[in-house]
Amino acid sequence: MNTQNESYDSGSAVGSLSVFVIGAAIGAAAALIFAPASGRDTRAFLKRRGNELGRDAVDRGRETWRTQSDRVKTAVSSGWDKASDAINRARDEGKAAFDEARESQMPGEPSVVRTNYQGSRKIE
Repeated sequence: MNTQNESYDSGSAVGSLSVFVIGAAIGAAAALIFAPASGRDTRAFLKRRGNELGRDAVDRGRETWRTQSDRVKTAVSSGWDKASDAINRARDEGKAAFDEARESQMPGEPSVVRTNYQGSRKIE
């Protein structure tokens, strides 16, 4: 009884392997018959398409670089303008405070200075 089971199992394995090999051969033949292009044409197509995709990616990267570069330039320019305005305001306020202090000096007392300066303001 064990002998019959063993022979049945080994026959099943050989049969399964045979079916697999026959199926693979049929699949390979069908692929060759129904292939839309030869291997050379397919490789040429893939190469061409890959180059197109690569060029597209480079073009998109350049466009992104230009856009981001313009945004950074605008932000930096705006920052410099704001800083310049703040510096000019501070310089003008300092000059006004200095002029006021110089005008309020007593002629006999050069070290005494009276001023109405209110302190620093928040620069925006």
